[in-house]
Amino acid sequence: LMIITVESLIYDSQLKHIGLNFIKWLDEGYWTPHGCVYDVGPTTSMAIYRIKKGVDISISGGDDELSNGNGSLMRILPVGLYYWNRSTSEIISLAHKISSITHKHPRSLISCGIYCLMVSFLLKGIPPLDAYHETISVAKNEYESNNPFANELPHFKRILSGELLSLKEDDIKSSGYVIHTLEASLWCFLNSSSYKEAVLKAVNLGDDADTTATVTGGLAGVCYGYDSVPEDWR
Repeated sequence: LMIITVESLIYDSQLKHIGLNFIKWLDEGYWTPHGCVYDVGPTTSMAIYRIKKGVDISISGGDDELSNGNGSLMRILPVGLYYWNRSTSEIISLAHKISSITHKHPRSLISCGIYCLMVSFLLKGIPPLDAYHETISVAKNEYESNNPFANELPHFKRILSGELLSLKEDDIKSSGYVIHTLEASLWCFLNSSSYKEAVLKAVNLGDDADTTATVTGGLAGVCYGYDSVPEDWR
C-alpha cells in the first residue's frame, strides 16, 4: 500500500487511483513481492470493500473509535516525503486525505499529520530532537482550535508534552493501536543515534514489531540516509 501511494503521487496524484490500486492489491496481490496478500487489518479490508462497492474514497475509511489501528500510519511516509516542502497546513491536510481512504477517525488523522510533519522537518535538516519539538508546536497550533481534532488531543498528551524521550522502555507500548505505534516509533527514533539502533529498538519492543519498525525506520531513514541501512538488510 505504501508503494501504491508512491506510484500514485509520482504519476498522477489522483487519490481515486490509490483507491483503485488498493483493490488491485487486495484482489490480485499488486505490488506484493510474491503475489500474496496476508494479514490485512479489518479497517483496511472494510474500506477497500466499500471502494469496490462504489463508495467514494473521501468517505470510504472507517471513522468510528475502533477504527484506530495503525493501518494508515504504516503507509503514510510517502506523503511526508513528497510534500515535505509544502506549508505545514498543506502537509497535514494531505496526510489526512490519504489516511482517510482507510482510516478516517480524527485520532488516526492526527497521528498521520504528526508523522508527516516530523518527516518534513527532518528533510529540512533539523536535528531529531529539534524536529520533534517543532512538530509538536505546529501540531498544537493546528489542532487545538479545530474540532473534532481538539477533542482528541488528550490522547496525544505524552507526545505533545515534549517529554516522550524521557519515558522508560517499560512505559512504551507497541500494539497495533495507532497512538501506541506513533509513540513507540518516535521514542525509538529519539532514543537512538543510527538507523540500525532505531530499528532494532523498535523490533525488540515486541507486539506489532513489524509495523513499529517500519514507522521508526521511515524516520531513521530520512534522518540518516540510505547508506546508514546495513548492507545485509537491503
